[in-house]
Amino acid sequence: MSGRFALGERRLGFALALLVFPGCGDGAAGPASAPSAGSKSVVLIGFDASEPLVSALGSGKIQGLVVQNPLSMGELSVRTMVAYLEKQPIESKISTGETMVTPENMAEPEVARLIHPPQAENNGGASLSGAKSKKWRVMVIPKGTTHEFWKTIHAGALKAAEELGNVEVVWQGPQKEDDRVLQIQLVQSAIAAGVDGIVLAPLDANALVESVEAAIAKGIPVVAFDSALESSKIVSYVATNNYNGGVLAARRLGEKLGGKGKVILLRYAVGSASTEQREKGFTDTLAREFPGLELISDTEYSGPTSDSAQQRAQSLATRYRGRVDGVFCPNESSTDGMLRALEGAGMISDAK
Repeated sequence: MSGRFALGERRLGFALALLVFPGCGDGAAGPASAPSAGSKSVVLIGFDASEPLVSALGSGKIQGLVVQNPLSMGELSVRTMVAYLEKQPIESKISTGETMVTPENMAEPEVARLIHPPQAENNGGASLSGAKSKKWRVMVIPKGTTHEFWKTIHAGALKAAEELGNVEVVWQGPQKEDDRVLQIQLVQSAIAAGVDGIVLAPLDANALVESVEAAIAKGIPVVAFDSALESSKIVSYVATNNYNGGVLAARRLGEKLGGKGKVILLRYAVGSASTEQREKGFTDTLAREFPGLELISDTEYSGPTSDSAQQRAQSLATRYRGRVDGVFCPNESSTDGMLRALEGAGMISDAK
């Protein structure tokens, strides 16, 4: 082989490497590599607990998770609906709390219960067809059915049904958290079936209003949970204080960075009221309490899955490699995707 041909082949190989691993020409590592010599590990703050995220928290790859109480949220949503149906007094807004979990406090018993909650699978259970087996039939419609968060919501709803003894829970929802059309169709199906009540986590604060108010007009009350709906006609709203969750995230990131550095916010989805409130709490707190933290990117959205989040996060990692100190992601899938992208780019490592 001639020297000229060998040199050309090496150049071609290098060009292909740049396509496969963007940024590798300036020192970026390939997938699953450790941080390169002289590079800094990015501080990642996320939202929600899942097995991979809790494991990463334990190893120090994640420095904080704002954790909700989905078991309580699912239980209280169903209990509130049944109380309303039985003409008992209820609160128009019920907060289920939010907790900053760190590698330092995750073993505490109260915290451990939040990050290792029970889950229920989506198969089986009551359906819209056939006669009711209990006094009340309530349709519970989550934003999605894939994330561990929703499986724990389901467990909470079933817990309420079992303990109350007079209500059957019909659990149906989209697989991915971007199917507004299917959510609307599920509300319409609940109306057609004549359920006694609907418990809904709206994918979009505005898109679900018409179908929800159509249900209410038919005499079917609606409890919203997890994420707000732009309607004054729902009977109650059961949720985390999402704005305060964003505040907690900003303070934890500010603490870990010593109040100085460059920060990325990977948003979730337009129209998702819960995550929009988390994002606002985060950006407001940065501006108000941490003037030394510069928000260098806050316009990218992760999309509905961990895979879509990872793709967007990889683009951000390539663009801001060596210039970003901290990242906040406002839900389970965006945090998981960002974690994988930072690990693959060699921008995060075990702290232990």
